[in-house]
Amino acid sequence: MAALSQTGKPSQMRISQFRAPHSEMPSAGPTPLPTLTVANGKAQPRTQNWTHFVAGTAVVTGGALLIFGQRRAGLAIAAAGTALALLEEQDVIEKWWKNLPGYFQDAQQFLDKAEDYMREAAEQGHRLQDIMRR
Repeated sequence: MAALSQTGKPSQMRISQFRAPHSEMPSAGPTPLPTLTVANGKAQPRTQNWTHFVAGTAVVTGGALLIFGQRRAGLAIAAAGTALALLEEQDVIEKWWKNLPGYFQDAQQFLDKAEDYMREAAEQGHRLQDIMRR
């Protein structure tokens, strides 16, 4: 192994100078098992980053296929990517599922109000037409 000396010229150094003492060398034993995290009182394996990568790639690929006119393939791949991403977020899905009836109720109230406004606007339009005909 060559190294530069203080004069700037390569000098030969012995490999033994770079070796760590035996007590500092890492053991060649088995690799440690993945760590577990505790969430909601349940031990779960740590989230795998590759699932997020695959899910994101699938959603982007599905979007690209949709843009280039491949509707069925694009929708299928985007749906698969979305499902894979949601598998990692089970707590979020559970919260959404519990809140879903409330969302439907809010949407129904909004549509009822919109229908009332449309009905009122139609009545106002008929009144204006009657006034204009006189």
